[in-house]
Amino acid sequence: MNRPISRPTLVLALSAVALSLVALVGLPTPLQVVAAIAVLILLPGQALVRLTSVTDLALRGLLVLALGLATLTAVSTAMFYLAVWSWQACVVSMGVITIGACMARARQEVVS
Repeated sequence: MNRPISRPTLVLALSAVALSLVALVGLPTPLQVVAAIAVLILLPGQALVRLTSVTDLALRGLLVLALGLATLTAVSTAMFYLAVWSWQACVVSMGVITIGACMARARQEVVS
């Protein structure tokens, strides 16, 4: 029997969309900084960690930061070498990665 997609997966995906828009729209700088940090590091890291089977809370927290920074580094480096780097494109790319990881997690949840 198929199970519905979990609420944390939906919230993570919708947060990626909303915070990407907040980071791109001309809001006050402190709000843009918080939204950008969330979209660029925390949300992709959390979405990728949810694909693993790690259960230790401290390790999960460390992996959120590590995977988020590693993904951001890979995306930024690829964009730089392809001569297409812009902070807006980086925000959108990281949002897309987050949504893709959420879709993979939703598939895991529905299948299992």
